Amino acid sequence: MRRWWRCEVAVALPRLRPAAGGYEPVDPVDDPAFVQLLCALRITMPDVGITLSTREPAAFRDALVPLGITTMSAGSHTEPGGYASPSDAEPQFSISDERSPAEVAAALRAAGYDPVWKDWQRA
Repeated sequence: MRRWWRCEVAVALPRLRPAAGGYEPVDPVDDPAFVQLLCALRITMPDVGITLSTREPAAFRDALVPLGITTMSAGSHTEPGGYASPSDAEPQFSISDERSPAEVAAALRAAGYDPVWKDWQRA
């Protein structure tokens, strides 16, 4: 980071969940350990972007935003082809926060934040 300081660094913290085919995580991360990891990242890397997955429950995601979350997914689909059309395919893993993007944005606004949908296109 000292040499390439102009590069943007971002991390995602998706916890492994039980998944199709009978997969069970060997050493699941509990909520206190997850929060500790998030805080350690924010303290040691204050400029890093941190993405929070819809794998986490809505109330937990809302509580983590003030700790420095910079990006949140919303309206996610984990089944193959799920964004193209309704699908009967089995999801790869379960989603815990099933709020729509508009509902997540409303929760962020209610907490005093300004949701940004994208910031890369010239006006």
